[in-house]
Amino acid sequence: MVSKLRLEFRKYYRYRKKLRCILKETQRTLDAIAAENFFPDENIKEVLLTPFILSRISHILEDPPAIVILGQDSRAKATLVNTLLSSAILPICSGSWRWIRISYGERNHVSLTLNLEYEVVERLQSNEKIWHTLSVEDLTRSENEDLNCPTVLEVKVDKALLKDDVQIFVTPNHGATKVLSNGILKVLPVFFYALGDEPLSEENLEELRDLKETYPDCPVLFVSSTKNVLIDSTDTELTESEQHRLQEPTYQNGTSSIENDVEDIDIEKMNLLGVTWLNQIASLGFLRMEESVEVDQLSWLDGKDYGGSSHFINSRQKIDQVLEFTEGCLQNYLVTVSNLLNDVHTTSLRKFILSAFDMARELQITPRRIQYARRKENELYNSLMKLVSEKQEEVTNLIQNVIDDMKTDLNEKESKYHEESTTSFDRGDRNEWCDTVRAATLKVQRLLLSTLSEEVAKQLVTSLDCMRETFVGTLHRCLLSLEKSYDQDTSLLASDALKQILSAAYNVELTDNSTSLVQSFLERLRQLMRTLPLPWSSSPVLDASWRRRVAIDILNSLNSARLSRAIATQFRDKVKSSHDSFQSALQSLENHYSGKLERTEEHRVAIRRLHAPRLARLALESTSMSDVVKYGIPRQGKEIGRGQYGVVFSCDKWGGAPGPCAVKSVVPPDDKHWNDLAMEFYSTRSIPDHKRIVKLRGSVVDDSYGGGCGLSAAVLLVTDRLSRDLYCGIRAGLTWLERIQIAIDVVEGIRYLHSQGLVHRDIKLKNVLLDTENRAKLTDLGFCIPEAMMSGSIVGTPVHMAPELLSGHYDSSVDVYAFGVLFWYICAGNVRLPFAFEQFHNKKQLWTNVRKGLRPERLDHFDAECWTLMEQCWAGEPSRRPLLGAILPVLESIRHRAEQGKSEKELDFFKSREGRSSSSLTKSPALSLTEPFNQRGVTAETRALKKRPRRFVKHPVLHMTNFFHASTCPNLYIQMREF
Repeated sequence: MVSKLRLEFRKYYRYRKKLRCILKETQRTLDAIAAENFFPDENIKEVLLTPFILSRISHILEDPPAIVILGQDSRAKATLVNTLLSSAILPICSGSWRWIRISYGERNHVSLTLNLEYEVVERLQSNEKIWHTLSVEDLTRSENEDLNCPTVLEVKVDKALLKDDVQIFVTPNHGATKVLSNGILKVLPVFFYALGDEPLSEENLEELRDLKETYPDCPVLFVSSTKNVLIDSTDTELTESEQHRLQEPTYQNGTSSIENDVEDIDIEKMNLLGVTWLNQIASLGFLRMEESVEVDQLSWLDGKDYGGSSHFINSRQKIDQVLEFTEGCLQNYLVTVSNLLNDVHTTSLRKFILSAFDMARELQITPRRIQYARRKENELYNSLMKLVSEKQEEVTNLIQNVIDDMKTDLNEKESKYHEESTTSFDRGDRNEWCDTVRAATLKVQRLLLSTLSEEVAKQLVTSLDCMRETFVGTLHRCLLSLEKSYDQDTSLLASDALKQILSAAYNVELTDNSTSLVQSFLERLRQLMRTLPLPWSSSPVLDASWRRRVAIDILNSLNSARLSRAIATQFRDKVKSSHDSFQSALQSLENHYSGKLERTEEHRVAIRRLHAPRLARLALESTSMSDVVKYGIPRQGKEIGRGQYGVVFSCDKWGGAPGPCAVKSVVPPDDKHWNDLAMEFYSTRSIPDHKRIVKLRGSVVDDSYGGGCGLSAAVLLVTDRLSRDLYCGIRAGLTWLERIQIAIDVVEGIRYLHSQGLVHRDIKLKNVLLDTENRAKLTDLGFCIPEAMMSGSIVGTPVHMAPELLSGHYDSSVDVYAFGVLFWYICAGNVRLPFAFEQFHNKKQLWTNVRKGLRPERLDHFDAECWTLMEQCWAGEPSRRPLLGAILPVLESIRHRAEQGKSEKELDFFKSREGRSSSSLTKSPALSLTEPFNQRGVTAETRALKKRPRRFVKHPVLHMTNFFHASTCPNLYIQMREF
């Protein structure tokens, strides 16, 4: 068995080469993604493939594996090495040895190197003559040797075990772990620990403790260098459970048996040294035992896996068990790299799919946001203009009332327009007197107008507050979201222009620049000029009474209608100016997003068509590598099915599956099919376990397909195997209750896929599998894809394809349409093609008539509720199709009725006996699907359903099957019949 160790290394190097190719392709893909700047705010390559992860992957893929022999002393290590090589290469003696590297050579040769890089010129005793055992002098380490820069004795021997780059390192007694952890020797260690003939010393325990701390995830194989670890009289050291287990002929530990080991163990006595070793090793944490160590410690003497990955071999005569341990260690390295790469691929793919969702949302919602902002602002502008016209008469009355109130206030009490001081002038101060009168008059006028403006503004603001609540909230948030990525410092933003529109009422003011006020002021000025004091008259006094009289004269001269028109004109001008600014800012914003959306669409197309499929293919290869390393290639049994893209075989248990499996073998002929298959695999494997979805157990890329003659590799997808599909189930005969339960299961499965953002796109009889209890599960997610990744490709089975699939613009509602056709077969109870579809000779004719509204006919035994559900599901307008959450209660009510023992015909007869009118059918759950809240398009108007008259179809004597078989296009018939 030890001789086969080289085969494990050969297999390891073969798998490592594939992983290197995957890593190189991953880096190339991430470089291309980073170059296109999909995520400008982050270094996408370092985010997805971090330097730490890259260093771990590179360490495993670049450094060669090696068996590293540690031990209690030199004698134990030499014994173990000689046992592995079946030759006395090392002398059995004690001493302080240097690092020893044993590898393959056509002839025996010894050399001394520094860090495996530089050869040290030194005379070695072993090269002086032909040797079979190395000289002790060559092995002995010098006293002044630097532990951080060790000298390594390289030994080349002609041993078959060492072929295929198998190498063995024998460590010195001190400092080995530090040298290995520093990466000086650049190897992947497979740790063996040689036990001598005495318990572990403190130095040994410290070395193992350091090893455990430095390599916590690396297992260690503990091997006894003696022939057996059994000596006399140690019964008292064993517990009763251990003594009982030793007396059993076999002991089962999980799936492992130690029947072979029992032959070498004294059934009555157990070695005290072995128990001591066991306790010492367990105390260091290598065994990972439970609290009760005594009960389980014997299982460590069987040489099999227990709890952790470390092993214990209680005799060097069982050295063949190192093959299993070494295989596990090498597999662990490969699986670690595969999982790390797969994490990078799946994380990248998930990030790209989510970004594709965001891009699709941005492409759909941004034009609608701009359209919404323009529409709502126009509505606001028109409403404000209409408000001014409607409020003008009200403002006129308001102004007149305010003027009257101010007059009354001036006449009845001390006016606030007075000043306590008075001014008198002599006869020679005529010019000064005129200026003072003019200034006093203007002051009173401004005070009056400001008070009047405040009252008018209050009225306008009160009216605008209602509009603010109606228009501003959502509109303002919409503008802010659009301007978030819009940096334009030189022009006014749309949100600021909106604020100006709303603040127009606050800025309305009556000034002496108004036309009406100027005219009034000039008229008043002429009157004042007539009252100028004559030289012979006495000097006037500008006291409170004069100011009161002036204020009353100004108020009498004001025209409320003229002031109202001035206010309306001012308000319209301000609103119009702000409206024009808003339209200009919104147009600039639209131009900005026009170019941005073009780039977004280009990025989305690149993600959907190029980068996501490439990452999905890499994810398929990396996870397949992990599966094939752990479980191997599944054995294919008999063929159990054949489809358009592959063959399905039976398989025994594989990958930890509890029962038999099904293997779908697909040979992608080109890159497009590879990408489609990779996206299928990713979509299927990323779905969490669900009782209505067939579980994907794993995948394997079989490069040996076609004898490895350069043909494309075969991809094996392993899933749980069920008893049959729905097509065979209906043909064999299922009860109505079983069929309606299957319909419920299918809806639950589709609904779960949609909740994960996936669209199946190929719901049909063949893709619904039944277990032994006739419960349904969805399978064959070959066309299943995230909704944001759909490129408009026409996929599916013709009979089940929704009309919009032909246009390339569709969504998840195509699965609801396909379920409607599937439900027709479930209710029909047979798998014969609907007569409405049998009359067409090719797909083009079928699709043309489906677009025109052709659907399967209603059969005699269809219940009104079931028929209504079908019609709703296969509605031509996607927005009219019901939501899956609304379909489930309908199916459950039908099932409840079936459980009560009422068949469809009995229920129709019962309804006719009671004389129920067709209008009463609107109370059924199926007819309630016409309500907008149960449909995908909630804004769609409900239409009254017209009950179609039943159409009885009389089939011709010549069955269509015979016609197609006799025609020149039998393949087309097979395609249309493949549900």
